[in-house]
Formats: sequence, C-alpha cells, structure tokens
Amino acid sequence: MPEDQEHNLQERLTLANGLELAFYDTSRPLAGDRWLVELQCEVVYPLEEEMLARFSEPDPELRVAVLARLGSTLNFTVKRTRHFVDEQLKEELLAELLAGVKKHMLAYFAKPGFPARLFADTCGKLRDECRCEISRQRADAATPAEDEGPSDFSALFKSDRA
Repeated sequence: MPEDQEHNLQERLTLANGLELAFYDTSRPLAGDRWLVELQCEVVYPLEEEMLARFSEPDPELRVAVLARLGSTLNFTVKRTRHFVDEQLKEELLAELLAGVKKHMLAYFAKPGFPARLFADTCGKLRDECRCEISRQRADAATPAEDEGPSDFSALFKSDRA
C-alpha cells in the first residue's frame, strides 16, 4: 500500500493459511458533501521457495520472465465501492462494507488451498503477459528497420489546375 494511504488503515489480520489481509479506507470527496466511499482489501502472501518450485514452465525464457515479474509476494486486491454517499453516512457505510467483506469473503481467503490457487492464477496471468511480450520482442527483432526519413507525399497535394 502506498505510504500516503497507510494512515487510512482500518484493520490488519493474519490468517492461519499465512495470508495477511489489510483493510484500507480509500474514500474521497466527490462534490459538496457527497463522497465516493471505498474499502480496499489487500491480500498479501509471502512466497516461499517451496511454492516457487511448483511453477513449471518448459520454455526457460518464459519461466525466467514470469518469475522476475512475480516478485517475493502474491498480492490480491478487492474493492467495495459506493458512490455519491452523504458525508454524514460515510463512516457508518464504511463499517458496513468492512463487516460485509469479513462476513462473506474471510472464509474464502482463510481456506488452506487459497494461496496455492492464487499462486496458480497469478502465474497463469503472468505467463500470458510474458508470452505476448516475448513474441512482440521477437517480432520486433525480425522486422527490418524502416527508412530514417519521411516519405514524399507531395504528389498528393498537387492541384490539377494549372
């Protein structure tokens, strides 16, 4: 979470499966006394060598690219937003959003298999991104460079009238 939002931390939890949850108030004023009320839940899971070893990719270049983008933690963000809320109701609604996320999503995040599913999903998305980037780089390398100067389009602007 960026430093400027750290003071908006509402609550922090560590679940039995190793996930760390942080709830942030990222609300902001819209117009007059109306607010966009937003609760952001960030799930962070520190990656261990054991989990990284499970990532199998036959293409070594793609494996290196995915692991480089992956970093040392898995991050997952969930936002709950309400628009055009009266300023006097902001805190009450924020508490309701927090209670709702805890009631409906906490059990899902707390499942023992959630980190492995999050890892597999994240690796799949990164694999697709990296595969596209590698293909683009290979295509760029295979494409000959274009002329340095602009083309002559002066014939297009000549008048038929003489």
